[in-house]
Amino acid sequence: MKSLKILKRHLITIVISLCFGCDRQSLPTEYEIPTAPARKVAISSLKNKFSAYHASNELFFIHAPKWKNGHQAAVSITYDAPWGHNPVFSLATDAAIARGLSMDVEIVSEKLLYYSRFPIIGRMRKELIPNGIGVFGHGHSHIDHDALGFHDAYHSFRYNFNLMREWGLNPKVYAYPLFAGRDRRTQSANRQAGFIAARGGTENPEHYYICETEPCNPESWFNLPSVIMGTANSRHIAKHIELLPILNETLTRTAWTIMTYHSIGNPEGWGFYEYEEFLHDLDFIKSNDFWSGNFSSVASYAIQRSGLQIQIGQYFGRAMPRQFEIYIGDGLENRTYQEPLTLDFYFNKRLSIQSIRIQPSPTDGKTIFTVENNQLRLQVVPRERQHTLSFMF
Repeated sequence: MKSLKILKRHLITIVISLCFGCDRQSLPTEYEIPTAPARKVAISSLKNKFSAYHASNELFFIHAPKWKNGHQAAVSITYDAPWGHNPVFSLATDAAIARGLSMDVEIVSEKLLYYSRFPIIGRMRKELIPNGIGVFGHGHSHIDHDALGFHDAYHSFRYNFNLMREWGLNPKVYAYPLFAGRDRRTQSANRQAGFIAARGGTENPEHYYICETEPCNPESWFNLPSVIMGTANSRHIAKHIELLPILNETLTRTAWTIMTYHSIGNPEGWGFYEYEEFLHDLDFIKSNDFWSGNFSSVASYAIQRSGLQIQIGQYFGRAMPRQFEIYIGDGLENRTYQEPLTLDFYFNKRLSIQSIRIQPSPTDGKTIFTVENNQLRLQVVPRERQHTLSFMF
């Protein structure tokens, strides 16, 4: 009987050890932190002008502007507030929708699992997302993930990611609660959980501006800085007049700035920011040359553009070619990176081109495009596809 008890104890120890080992092996490693997303093909050039020549004459070139639709700068408004729990949290999103601007709200998934709050998810899909209001992961629980070990942080991120995906919210980006994310292990866990970028916060004005230089290569895509708005701290931005020079500097630097708001129009909440001040912020963004983009859209655009590869078939001989084979790709996973890039086509004015045909369609089924003043602008998702471009005189 004694030997049977000893045998059972050893078996239990072995089973526990094996299960513990299996659990660790099923998780990603905390030590591998790539500086850029993995690409399916090698990118030989980071230039964003791609030309087609015949002999020594440039017939046309394609250029991908730094920001969508050629805007001078980009801004993303992130709102760390539980939208749908209280009507006060709809004030900000309603104001953005009324102006045709984008912003994003948090998803703390634990708070939405309650039966009484579950209808909020359906309202988000119906009222917010079709009107330019996106969502970002904000943890399964609102906790400091830097204080957790790698595996616990990973589980929290992954649970948040999976629930958002299950709810049809297309998770891509994340905002750390309590402005965590400074720990490299936390950043690695967030990336391996499935997000493409994550936002922290900074009180250093020199860190407000993302992607100032070309190519866009922030120190970490998983600890992007944001301007902290509100009255919780004297170093935060409490009024529109304090934000104004930051927005102007964003334009000057042709950069991307992320703002983080909390309690807009809610004096009892943390980081209170007056509703009227927020309206001034929106109106300034609306009246200046900003791309007001969702956090996920701007991050995707910058990442895809940095790897954009356009290959135009070379033609020889005396006759000027009227048809070109064009490959457009970015080397990224197409299921994750689906943001249309702005591609500007500039044609040699001596060609007098009136329209072009592109097959298969690079956009939503359309194949014939009108050329005006020797220029054409298209929104194209780079999907590693070959297209045939034909001149129509």
